[in-house]
Amino acid sequence: MMRQCVKAFTIIVMSMAILVWGGYAAVAEKGDDIRPQEESSGKSSSTAEPESGGNISDAPASPPAAAKPPVSKPAPVQGQLGNKPKTDFVVDPQKAELGAYMEELVDNFEFIMDVSASKLLPYEQQTKLKVCKDIVRRMNPKIPERPLWGALRRYGYEAGAFTTRTALLFPENGSAIGSYNRSAYAEAIEVARWSGGKSPMALAVDKSSDDFSAAVGFLALVIISDGRILDNDPEAAAQRIKDRYGDRICIYTCQIGETKPLIKGQPYTNQQMMERIAEIGGCGYAINADDVIPDKNMGDWVHDIFTRGHRFKPQKDVITRPDPCPDEDADGVCDQSDKCPHTPRGAHVDRDGCWMLDKVQFDLNKWIIRNEYYPMLDKVAEMLISSPQTKLDVDGHTCTIWTEEYNMKLSHWRAMAVASYLLKKGVRSDQLVVKGFGYHQPSSSNRTEEGRRLNRRVELKQSR
Repeated sequence: MMRQCVKAFTIIVMSMAILVWGGYAAVAEKGDDIRPQEESSGKSSSTAEPESGGNISDAPASPPAAAKPPVSKPAPVQGQLGNKPKTDFVVDPQKAELGAYMEELVDNFEFIMDVSASKLLPYEQQTKLKVCKDIVRRMNPKIPERPLWGALRRYGYEAGAFTTRTALLFPENGSAIGSYNRSAYAEAIEVARWSGGKSPMALAVDKSSDDFSAAVGFLALVIISDGRILDNDPEAAAQRIKDRYGDRICIYTCQIGETKPLIKGQPYTNQQMMERIAEIGGCGYAINADDVIPDKNMGDWVHDIFTRGHRFKPQKDVITRPDPCPDEDADGVCDQSDKCPHTPRGAHVDRDGCWMLDKVQFDLNKWIIRNEYYPMLDKVAEMLISSPQTKLDVDGHTCTIWTEEYNMKLSHWRAMAVASYLLKKGVRSDQLVVKGFGYHQPSSSNRTEEGRRLNRRVELKQSR
């Protein structure tokens, strides 16, 4: 009798074990987590005691061979298909999105403010000077908050007749770009209180080129001006800074005021000149001050400047141009307006169609050509030989040190040194006109050492 009871009890316990393991397997097939909870009080939380009142510890230690072990499936990941609802994919803002435009950060910048006489003229019921300063004031808070090197330069006789034609306002007392500080930059903007004189934009661009000399990485040059009352050729200066820094530099221009011809009666306008300066830079663009009145537009423009982007770059309409005018020397200036009709092919010309050439600088009391100018003179000789109708004025100049008589001779010796070198390279003598002017035609003030250094020169100009 006892054996029969034990046998019956064993059958009941084994049946219950099979049912429990089968339940685990069924749950596993639905993908839920089947890990059993930890035991408490020595009993399983998922298994009831048998009806006979026996303890579960009397059950076999392992399930029958016919039972399969549970299979666990991984829980669905957010954003993947599974039991849980699908959520939107979130892009990490610190990482570039696949296929997105990769921005290039600009770490060096310089803003140039035009404070010449035309800034006293009214525009939209305020002076152009105020418009110019307001633009820079609004740009300053939007400059990125990261380590930057910057400068603020003005040109024009800002404080009266005794100031320099261009100078750095930031860094204070600096000679190159410095570590950018937002509050110090804001104070520098307010230093420009007056305006006067012509617009030596080219001089300011040339000085900016030197300001960037120690910079590493990408550069941004921003010129804010009405493009009026010029006393030099800013397009040539833009080409010089582009040649110096290549693809590292982008040039942006902001025109203040209305569009007018640069020279009365000529079709070339200040807007076209500002656009041309930006085009020479290759990666910047030109805008009008009215374009950035909306704060969002200003933000997009500043963003482009410091990322070499194109959020705000104007989209030019396709214009049907008339048939090209006659241009015998193919310099881009129509024959009817070309004041130098025999310019060599490939020469960089000004708006009058005349060949623009660099100067040759000399040391004090010297007429020996420095080695750095030989490559430029070799190129000039090559172009003159290929264009026998072209003639050049070779003009010698000096500073005011020593007597007038001596400086007249020195200026001729300097001009003859350059002319002799060109003749040795194969240029014909009838293509050169040599003159000496002593110190009577200075390009800079002789009151400073820097000005005297710049006056010791030979200028090459295409004869008109």
